[in-house]
Amino acid sequence: MLNTMVLIRTDNFDKALIALADLVRYAGMEIRGKPKIIPPALSDWAFEKIVGEEPKKKYRAHVVAQVDLPPAKAIGRLREIHPPAHIIVIPPDTPVHKELLKLWGTFEVLRGFYPPKKVQEEEIEEE
Repeated sequence: MLNTMVLIRTDNFDKALIALADLVRYAGMEIRGKPKIIPPALSDWAFEKIVGEEPKKKYRAHVVAQVDLPPAKAIGRLREIHPPAHIIVIPPDTPVHKELLKLWGTFEVLRGFYPPKKVQEEEIEEE
């Protein structure tokens, strides 16, 4: 089964790292594999294909990552949090997903991302 992808578009890679950590910590998503940096032109193309309109704002940092949730659930969880980036969910049955998967090995790995440590629910309740 193919993983859902998320496209993160933001001003810099520090914000992209924070957005990825927010996806894990607050949205309960698991990042599968390593997030990758993609070219701005490919990111704009993916945005246009998924959203159906041209991007209004230009960003400097474009990152794609695979997550463990189905697309509908990922979208629902994104609505609950407010990460410091523009995030688009890319379902596995789209041409954009197929193209990104085909090029996956050519993308540079985003350095500096380490999934945040999971806090046990019991520890949260005690505090």
